Amino acid sequence: MNTTEVRKMLNDKDDNGEYKIPFLVVCDTFQSEMVAYADLVLPDTSYLERHDVMSMLDRPISEFDGPVDSVRIPVLPPKGESKPFQEVLIELGSRLKLPVFTNDDGS
Repeated sequence: MNTTEVRKMLNDKDDNGEYKIPFLVVCDTFQSEMVAYADLVLPDTSYLERHDVMSMLDRPISEFDGPVDSVRIPVLPPKGESKPFQEVLIELGSRLKLPVFTNDDGS
């Protein structure tokens, strides 16, 4: 990453003095340098606290119950208010009533 350019983009303002990136959400397991720029910080789980499926090949990641390259199974429950980011995305999609997360009746 070009950290100098990233910092410049995060601090860049338009002609009205407003930030060009008006709202930044950071989801991380630990406090990173991005937290200083964040408007909202969502605590993520560590690799020991979440299910994960990873592929090292140039192909879509397989389903949890199908052939995969690596599967992580949590060995500890999440600490504090942290949630796996995958669950956060699903909850956001549901709250925003995105079509794939919502039934025809809106539930």
